[in-house]
Amino acid sequence: MQDQDEVVVGYLIQREDAEGELSFWEPRNEWQEDPNEGKLYEKVEEAEADAKALQEGDDATITVELVFEADDEDWDEEDEEEEAPKA
Repeated sequence: MQDQDEVVVGYLIQREDAEGELSFWEPRNEWQEDPNEGKLYEKVEEAEADAKALQEGDDATITVELVFEADDEDWDEEDEEEEAPKA
C-alpha cells in the first residue's frame, strides 16, 4: 500500500520469469537486470500499452510497477552503508 506522502515519479515495465528472476524493459537494450537501466515511463498508459505488446508470446509475467521518489533518508542510509568500514 502506498503512503500518502510518497510521490510517484514514473513507471517501469517489470518481467518475472518462472524462476522468479526480475528484469526491466529498456527498448534499446531489451530486458535489463538493474531497474535503474529500465525505461522510466512518465505516463501509465504508455507503459501499459508497451507491457501488453511485450506480454504477447512471452510466458513470463509482465507488469507495470510504480516508481516512487526516494526519500532523503533512504539516500542517507545508503551513503552510510557504503562508507562503513569493512571488517
